[in-house]
Amino acid sequence: MSGGVLAIRPRALGDVVLVTPALRALARGFPGSGVEVVTERRYAPLLEGLEGVSRVWVLDRTWRATAALIAALRRRSFERVVDFFGNPRTAAIAALCGARVTAGYELRGRRRAYSLRVPRELTLAAGRREHASATHMRLAVAAGGAADGLETQVAVSPAARATAARLLAEAGVPEPGRAVGLVAAGTWPTKTWPLSHAAVLARRLLGARHAVVAILGPGEERVGTDLETLAPGVAALPPCDVAVLAAVIERLFAVVGTDSGPRHLAAALGVPTFAWFGPTHPDTWNPPGERHGYVRTDLPCRACDRTRCPHWNCMPGLDPERVSLEVLDHLARHGQAAGLGTAARA
Repeated sequence: MSGGVLAIRPRALGDVVLVTPALRALARGFPGSGVEVVTERRYAPLLEGLEGVSRVWVLDRTWRATAALIAALRRRSFERVVDFFGNPRTAAIAALCGARVTAGYELRGRRRAYSLRVPRELTLAAGRREHASATHMRLAVAAGGAADGLETQVAVSPAARATAARLLAEAGVPEPGRAVGLVAAGTWPTKTWPLSHAAVLARRLLGARHAVVAILGPGEERVGTDLETLAPGVAALPPCDVAVLAAVIERLFAVVGTDSGPRHLAAALGVPTFAWFGPTHPDTWNPPGERHGYVRTDLPCRACDRTRCPHWNCMPGLDPERVSLEVLDHLARHGQAAGLGTAARA
């Protein structure tokens, strides 16, 4: 078999979700051929069975595994490949997989990997920034895709839904349609609210008769334990894979917290969200639509994209009482109908 389109996006959680509109555009631009995707093993279930995705190739993080994957892709004989990541490994896959057309971002050190290149960043008026999903869409369209909006989508299997229902029941959340998922941690320390602030919000949510489920990533178990101590009544979600996490989030009333992958999962599943922003920019990372609210620091250095900061005070400066009021107001306006809808689907 030969022909078809290969898309590459190995990680991370939110970025894999945000590339799904571009995958849909490629499927529309090349009808009948199907889009095949390279991603890391843990994210494969989100794409398997997604409309327009005909196959998912798993990328493991060793060069031996990468070489074996490249050999398999060469045998598949793709017509074109689109690299939505652009690190040395994915550029090598794009350049060596044997596709006639290779597309990627204009990045120093990777130009020769692609026959077709687009800028990864655009300069917009008045300090605005392009949404991450729109950036991927530009690349997809340049590679021959047909734009079909920026709505994100993920796949959720029946098996994942069954496991999610069991985990929530075991965590003491019998009515997830009234539960709020709280993301109190983050991959960047600089974009994470102090845990004491998140605990204030958790107590306010509990006081408003919402169950609160702490959504934790690998290695964040201590955050859940401390949050349960600071806000008695919070239920920490047990460790689970990404497929089950999506199924858990699908059942919730809303997801609030750090600008993070779980929040993008929630948006893709039609669940309302609310986030706080400091070093990252809401233009780039906030899901579109009024159901996805946010608050951000007013410091002049905001949206610096720093993962470390010697004078970090943007996130501590977001008053937890004020933010809690904004979150509760947002949920009152957008959470209930969506929460009932997602619960009904589960």
